[in-house]
Amino acid sequence: MPITPHLASSDEIRVHFIEQLGSVLRRPAAYGDLDTAVWFLMDHLLVSERDPGAWQEEQSRLAECGAWYADGVQGVFARLLPKDPAPHTHTASVYAEFAHRRGWLTLDRVLSAAEYHAMRDALPGWCAEDRQWPDVTAAFGEPSAVIGGPNPRTSKALVYATAAPEVPVLVLHLWNDYSSGRPQPAVLASRVGGTLHPEAFAFTPLGRSLRGSDEGGRDQAR
Repeated sequence: MPITPHLASSDEIRVHFIEQLGSVLRRPAAYGDLDTAVWFLMDHLLVSERDPGAWQEEQSRLAECGAWYADGVQGVFARLLPKDPAPHTHTASVYAEFAHRRGWLTLDRVLSAAEYHAMRDALPGWCAEDRQWPDVTAAFGEPSAVIGGPNPRTSKALVYATAAPEVPVLVLHLWNDYSSGRPQPAVLASRVGGTLHPEAFAFTPLGRSLRGSDEGGRDQAR
């Protein structure tokens, strides 16, 4: 007769899935198809929490607020930000928002209410100039989560969050690749979470320039 293994508890399984989701969100390029990897983990977490329809509800909400196209979140960023060799990085920041609201996202730093409001108020004016990754941390401190890993040659999404899940996260979208020659990723835009409507973004001059050239290229291709 086969020996029945001692199974992990539901709490242990949930903790494991949360840890795996955190790894996928922080290093999305290492997990193949991001949408599939994230959906698989979130589906299991939602079933374990007896709320299996929550992600479908979130997709409907995202569609209503301009953050979900037929090609998903990634399609929205393809229209808002210039073509990026790592679009999954920006997409992962939206999944991280949902994870934060569900209590799944482990934060490396938690902003106080005062820090959050000061940063949110400052971002539009701060983005009036071109910035790099070190400028972000000098102005606002270390992020709550770095999406894209530590390599400065690749794109990043820097998430800033409070302990309150209902408060929209703040995200800095940074761009770089191995052929750019940039020692640090450059800031393209900041955004207030919860939506991907253009008015949620504050673009830097570089972000506006690259976005404009990208839109021009698409117009010529039509």
